[in-house]
Amino acid sequence: MQDPEEAARGAALKLSPVKWLLIRVVDRLLSPLVSLKRVADQAGRRSLPTETRKILVVEYWNLGDVVLLLPFLQDLRANFARASITLALNPKALELLQAESVADELIPVRVPWAQHFARWKKYNPLSLIWADLLRSVLALRRQHFDLALTGRMDIRDNFLVWLVGARQRVGYGFAGGRQFLTHVVKPDPRRPHRSEVWLRLLEHLGKPVSRTLPALHLTTSERTFARRFLEENGIQPNNTIVGIHAGARIAIRGWGERNFAAVETCLLSDPSIRTIWFSQAGERPPQNTFPGRGILACLPLRKFMAVLAHCHVLLCNDGGPMLIATALGVPVVAVMGPTQPAWFGPLGSRNRVVIRPEFWCRPCFEYCIFEQPHCLRSITPDNVLQAVHEVLKELGYTYAGSQTLNPSATTRC
Repeated sequence: MQDPEEAARGAALKLSPVKWLLIRVVDRLLSPLVSLKRVADQAGRRSLPTETRKILVVEYWNLGDVVLLLPFLQDLRANFARASITLALNPKALELLQAESVADELIPVRVPWAQHFARWKKYNPLSLIWADLLRSVLALRRQHFDLALTGRMDIRDNFLVWLVGARQRVGYGFAGGRQFLTHVVKPDPRRPHRSEVWLRLLEHLGKPVSRTLPALHLTTSERTFARRFLEENGIQPNNTIVGIHAGARIAIRGWGERNFAAVETCLLSDPSIRTIWFSQAGERPPQNTFPGRGILACLPLRKFMAVLAHCHVLLCNDGGPMLIATALGVPVVAVMGPTQPAWFGPLGSRNRVVIRPEFWCRPCFEYCIFEQPHCLRSITPDNVLQAVHEVLKELGYTYAGSQTLNPSATTRC
């Protein structure tokens, strides 16, 4: 029978032999540190509390990753109701969780390898972010956590929770760093979605999980802002609102504004449909270069979420907005290229993923091996339009517009 950890390295991470060799070398080099720490702990052993009072969760990546963490945090709170939960996260995600009660303390943490795409910048020894990371680790050590959890399946994260000095450390060891953990979780290759990967940590501890969908909440003032925004832009209660987010944090995940605009043109042939184009806050494009015909909304994160919550469907690339929409209960039609939907796809039954599954090189994340991402370029606006029609039909909205694109409107980015 195949080793589940070996299977997980291929199914959940697709580690190359070279990368796996490098991880094992680093593991071996750090082994003496672990042994010395173990000896020191035994020499100074004192009585330890039997109750879990302070818990640390480490997830310092991007907005979408934090959204996928929400079901785990909700179940963690339910299972450890009396414990204080601290979440170490990317500073950019602090605003996302300001209306949530999933953690008692949010601590911003910056790590070099989560800040840059260029490999050299990720591990530049002269980067000042290393000093920031050291200060964060020292601050976390002073809190004396009883339990630390990481679901990243990454030797770096396992090493970080070891440095923090938590009494119990729960995570995955199949991608290196198992020596830094006190509880090594057995992976389930049949459940590779990152939300499920986190929930497996609780199952390992013998805790029940509800596996609920992620949920984000809005404040009363944010809801009021959204209603005023819609009224000021002439959107009526009987309109079907299609949100469009054509931006992409990673360039090769972007399907292209002109392709989204081609789909929008067809949708607007139905007079009941209104479209809202969301752009990144502070990145308002010049009006003469904006290809869309709908309302252009350049909003801060929380106001973006408030307006997005009123959309009947969001048309977008693979990324944070896709996952934020699902957490707000908004169905998505997501154009996915370099990543695996089975790992990072939108959660819920009302969503559609438009993808060309035959490309063997997936996933490549931000490093495309070709001159351009053919997995995205081969997706046509007609493919996406059909998916939007399906979602609107399932939601009970009657679409009275054109069912196909005019060939002259089918553009490529």
